Amino acid sequence: MTKNRLSLLLAFAAMAIVAVGGFFLAVQPQLALAANARAQTATVEQTNATSRTELARLKAQAAKLPAMRDELSSLTRSVPESASVSSFIDELDGIAAASGMQVSAFTASDATAYQPAATAAGSPSSAATPAPGAAATATPAPSATPVEPTAPSVVTNAAITGQNFSVIPVTVAVDGTFDQALRFVQGVQTGKRLFLITSITSAQQTGDDGSAATTATWTFGGSIYVLDRSADASATAGATAATNG
Repeated sequence: MTKNRLSLLLAFAAMAIVAVGGFFLAVQPQLALAANARAQTATVEQTNATSRTELARLKAQAAKLPAMRDELSSLTRSVPESASVSSFIDELDGIAAASGMQVSAFTASDATAYQPAATAAGSPSSAATPAPGAAATATPAPSATPVEPTAPSVVTNAAITGQNFSVIPVTVAVDGTFDQALRFVQGVQTGKRLFLITSITSAQQTGDDGSAATTATWTFGGSIYVLDRSADASATAGATAATNG
């Protein structure tokens, strides 16, 4: 082998070594950086997509916020945080006047703590007494196979307790005709304050000559309610502190 040929082979070997070394020392790190950048880009794009979806959801919720505030305000007026009996009387006076009637008497008892309905299966009251307003059903004929009675399900909200929810029994009497009494009841049922009517009685009025008059005294008994939302906030804060502790 001549000296020139040997030099040429050594030159080619050196070039190969430089190329391989350059690949490992320069090209491969750049390829790794490029792959890492692509992975980070994909992660960022996925995060951006998630953020866009969440932003769209928040925008939709924000669009509903005024309606939700109005609904909350209406519910707060329906079941306020205090008794506000005087405001309720003013509302009754307005409804009676709109119905062509006049409030002749009003009484309100002391507030009592709410007691959740009993849900025990087999309870005599739940098994034998139908819910108010439920349609009557015929008694089934005896069968050869005994059938176990099924207690009606009672759904309550666990957030409503005797600590934050109070019931105020009230009675209101108004003077007027039957049609006026119907308009009064409709006005009460659609009024700002929630008033659950549980009893209705009437007493026919008499004229000066002792004859029966066209008007009567209508007495409505029921309940209004008070929800102490500060108790809910305190209970939530206490539960959060206990969980974090």
